[in-house]
Amino acid sequence: MDDSTLEFTSSLEVDSKLAFYDVMGSLAHVRMLKACGIIPADDADRIAGGLKEILKEMENGDFRLDYSLEDIHTNVEFSLTQRIGPAGGKLHTGRSRNDQVAVDFRMYLRDEALKAVEAADGLMMSLVRVAEENGNAVMPGFTHMQHAQPVSLAQHMLAHAFRFSRDADRFLDAFRRMDKCPLGAAALAGTTYPIDRKMTASALGFREPTENSMDTVSDRDFVTELAYCAAQTAIHLSSLCEEFVLWSSQECGFVEMDDKYTTG
Repeated sequence: MDDSTLEFTSSLEVDSKLAFYDVMGSLAHVRMLKACGIIPADDADRIAGGLKEILKEMENGDFRLDYSLEDIHTNVEFSLTQRIGPAGGKLHTGRSRNDQVAVDFRMYLRDEALKAVEAADGLMMSLVRVAEENGNAVMPGFTHMQHAQPVSLAQHMLAHAFRFSRDADRFLDAFRRMDKCPLGAAALAGTTYPIDRKMTASALGFREPTENSMDTVSDRDFVTELAYCAAQTAIHLSSLCEEFVLWSSQECGFVEMDDKYTTG
């Protein structure tokens, strides 16, 4: 492949974030292949051993990416084959790159969704604490930048808190829909090998396997849904920040922000 073609088609800069999930998905898959007697036990053990070596290097920061290979999945596969020989090729028995990528992506986004829930919850509770500590503080409520009805600072802070509560709920709802394991869908129509999809789903912490193989490998709903959840949260964050900017202006003078969080 020409270098310019490789540079244009490579996804390694982005999908290297999936490295941990790629190894974990492969470990679950090879355990299932061994349990179902689909590949020899010795080969399965060698594959698992090689994958654990790779995982340890990743955790220590010693795993080197080869940028002549197009993605993280190829990097892991190539490194495994270098370590244990031709037996490494048996890891793809009953599996396609399609369902492999799908399971990696879902595992990564499941964790990111839960991190977002935790962050939203932390911010929400901070706002609740401000409300509790300032229950008697009264301020003007604004309509189109004009003074309207008087409100408490607590009511204003809790208005933002409820928004972030809904944001957290949306992330959890998206998590529930993506919590199905794609392994076993293969390229698009499953596999003739007698695999155990429930075993791999359970090993990777999924609620259940996906139901339809063609839908599984083409589905990106969970990605766009999470992008919407993030965008909606960003709008709520922007609203809160803009109020702090307004409140700290000379016209209002309601708050003073610490210098370490402000710029010119």
